[in-house]
Amino acid sequence: MLASIRHLLLYPLGGMALLSGCAGQREVAVAPPPPAQLQPVPQPLPPLGATATMQIPPIGADGQRVTPNRDLSGPATLWHMRMALNVAALSCQGSGDAARLQYNQMLVRHRTALTRANAQVEGEYKAQFGGAAIAQRERLNTVVYNFFALPPAQAGFCAEAVRVGAAVNSLPTDQLQAYAPAGLAALEKPFTDFFDAYARYQTDLAAWRSGRALAMAPASSAPVVLEARLSRADLIADDGVIAPKGTLPRLLARAD
Repeated sequence: MLASIRHLLLYPLGGMALLSGCAGQREVAVAPPPPAQLQPVPQPLPPLGATATMQIPPIGADGQRVTPNRDLSGPATLWHMRMALNVAALSCQGSGDAARLQYNQMLVRHRTALTRANAQVEGEYKAQFGGAAIAQRERLNTVVYNFFALPPAQAGFCAEAVRVGAAVNSLPTDQLQAYAPAGLAALEKPFTDFFDAYARYQTDLAAWRSGRALAMAPASSAPVVLEARLSRADLIADDGVIAPKGTLPRLLARAD
């Protein structure tokens, strides 16, 4: 008799457990487990503190981001690298002011190569734009300065600028132009990495919005392009020693 009762205790019957005792059997209800609580998925945030409505360069047919540093001649590549290091010298204040000191050293060490590249780039613009060459070059220079001054990517850019600056100043001047494509690519990478991260954020945000129970209204504000605008008068002279540290924040606060 007791063995049979013990045997019954091992098996649930229709969600009920059978308990035995001297007084007979009684049924005890077994409550089902509570339903799992769904945690709300947080809204994705822009990377590196960027604004939620900025524009980023598209990807071109070659699979690369369309930036002002594409399809350049050898001298123009060197000149764009110089402009990037100029921005770093003005805006990167860490590492013992290394970016500024390296840039000043480059101007002295590689003056001949930089002067030659500048003249060659000027010739390219005159051949392409004629009488509008100066205006066209100044316009592009402003675009390049603004590109390398983009706030979210500055931490990575400044670290890369110190590495590139050290490499530049270790080279003989006749090898500077040959190094320029690799140097410019390294200086641009923090920005293209940021653009890729921002594109992933846009994809994640679209998926998050589509998964919400209530549709969200589209943003009403116009896209904002993060840039630092430098007027023609603010551009640093090509052959001069740069201003002391702390100059770029003052320049960026000024409007054209």
